[in-house]
Amino acid sequence: MNVCGLWQGVQRLAAVIADEHGGLRAPITVRATPQNTHHLLDYLVTAGIDTLILAERSHFLIAQARERRLHVRLVPHDLLDGIRQATALNHRPARHTASLLARWPFTPALRSHLREAHPCPPRKNQLALF
Repeated sequence: MNVCGLWQGVQRLAAVIADEHGGLRAPITVRATPQNTHHLLDYLVTAGIDTLILAERSHFLIAQARERRLHVRLVPHDLLDGIRQATALNHRPARHTASLLARWPFTPALRSHLREAHPCPPRKNQLALF
């Protein structure tokens, strides 16, 4: 099972891939632009990533990953924010938070907080775009 932690900072988008034993590859960082996001997600699909770990408030990344049929698991925002503040990750580059997200499924105390990302069913009063 290859897992990738993906975190979008203010200026950078960082991805860290973990193998089935929890070993981490070198972080991948790119400028946080829509085009770079598309390229990075396409790379993750071709790299054989089984699960993508994202923060639950990463709506754009969740939608883009679901379009590419990536299996997305979400981390609660409040818990992630608390850990980031307690460990001063909020003052560090985005790759550090991406590493935390990649390790999340391998940490027993944190694993239980992961949840599946399910698409919202359309509402009856929602109009079709096309």
